[in-house]
Amino acid sequence: MSFKRLFGSVPLLYLIFIVSIFILSTVLTRSDSISLFICFSASFFAYSWICKFKYSFKSILLLGISVRCLLFYNLPNLSDDFYRFIWDGSLIHHGINPYSLLPTHATELGIPTFSPEALAQLNSSTYATVYPPFNQLFFWLSTFLAHPLWSVGILRIFLFLTDIASTWLLHKLRPKTAVSGWFFLNPLLIWEGVGNVHFESMMIFFLLLTLYFISKNKLAKAGLAWGLAIATKLIPLLFLPALMWYYKWKHGWILISIGLLVFSLTLMPMLGTQLTQGTFTSLKLYFQHFEFNASIYFIFRALGFWFKGYNIIGTLGPIMGLITLFLVSIGAIFLYYHKKSLETVLLYSLTIYLLMSTTIHPWYILTLIPLGLLSGYWYPVIWSFTVSWSYFGYNAMGYDVPVWWILSEYIILFGAIGIELKKKYAALI
Repeated sequence: MSFKRLFGSVPLLYLIFIVSIFILSTVLTRSDSISLFICFSASFFAYSWICKFKYSFKSILLLGISVRCLLFYNLPNLSDDFYRFIWDGSLIHHGINPYSLLPTHATELGIPTFSPEALAQLNSSTYATVYPPFNQLFFWLSTFLAHPLWSVGILRIFLFLTDIASTWLLHKLRPKTAVSGWFFLNPLLIWEGVGNVHFESMMIFFLLLTLYFISKNKLAKAGLAWGLAIATKLIPLLFLPALMWYYKWKHGWILISIGLLVFSLTLMPMLGTQLTQGTFTSLKLYFQHFEFNASIYFIFRALGFWFKGYNIIGTLGPIMGLITLFLVSIGAIFLYYHKKSLETVLLYSLTIYLLMSTTIHPWYILTLIPLGLLSGYWYPVIWSFTVSWSYFGYNAMGYDVPVWWILSEYIILFGAIGIELKKKYAALI
């Protein structure tokens, strides 16, 4: 019996996909490294063959919706960020600005916003919230139902709908290709979006909406969508050089000015609070103290230990940020003059940012997936599998990932990027 006949024409492939993601997202914990690896691998195995066989758009949509519905069964098991989301929303629900109060101070003042059990799970309790006000709107809406599972369920509904909308936009942008299936069924998107309620899913929707309106030459609407993308996550600000060069001031000022105006308006709830002392301090600490699953940064950090004898993240983090800004700006100009598509420039910009970052959590790379699919690059799909290996460092004592896992992740990633660039260069000559 042929492989395709065994796995492609019967429900077995769908069953592997659904069961592996369900177990991964509801049963296992971050310390179950071997089981996590098995489920990661099984879900990506099924995913790749389902998409390779090019099932109909309706069947892809039905499968993706079905597996997401199963994740409403339990609280997120691979990330505890949702506790902070609910905490911020609870403060707003009690009339308290989340940017003006730390969780530790709230408990000292005896503010009844959270149960002691949930408060114990709250990460970064000594830092001010870094989530933009647009996110806070959804956090607030989630707290109208008191139970954490129901609150998470409300957040999941929003992300569930944005995943479907993003898939529809991809189908509209590339109607004769299978990119919508490769996006909607990507296991990392499913378990980090609806599963672990990370708002990259919503940012992707607004970013794709921006590209859709650009394709229709509706730059004012594109600016509105881009502004909401920035309001969801600050990362789309990284695309400013690309938008400036691709549309110049003749038309680009409409998109850029509207986008920045929309983003600025969403920041109004921050005004008059301890923003500079709180949120800005937290962002500074993020870039100068946090380090996780990095690539190029870890190489320079090792050199710092060699020459200085200590961790130089305090100076290296800002320096790499400036280098990133330079490379993104120069790259936008270079790719523009070489007539590369806007999606390719956005993909390049975000890839450079992530490779130079000090911290790479798995959900950070989700935005690369649709940009890669639209521009014809597949390394984001490969990275969406290997980045999951960063989970294998969690244990009862904390976090300590073996170096060879990180090396394997980035050797495969850089190998995939090199192969794709070589093929595309060979196609031009």
